[in-house]
Amino acid sequence: MLIQHVLPQMSTTVERVGVACGEAAGDPVSEETGCPRYGNEDTGLGLLRAALTRENLQAAFKRVRANKGAAGVDGLDIDQTARHP
Repeated sequence: MLIQHVLPQMSTTVERVGVACGEAAGDPVSEETGCPRYGNEDTGLGLLRAALTRENLQAAFKRVRANKGAAGVDGLDIDQTARHP
């Protein structure tokens, strides 16, 4: 079954009450989610590229060192990781 052909599972009237506070306040329009959006196929790759920049990894390493990070799945503690090429 294609996702575009799925019928709503909830009643046609919205069953929850809108809340008038917060940034996205407003009356609810639907209980159902919409169809998937396309056009961002490389979002995961873009996020990985951003996360794995040298500057970001160095900042993460400094945070782990400051927190006295424990050994990871590779069994290396933070000092052994620092010596790893």
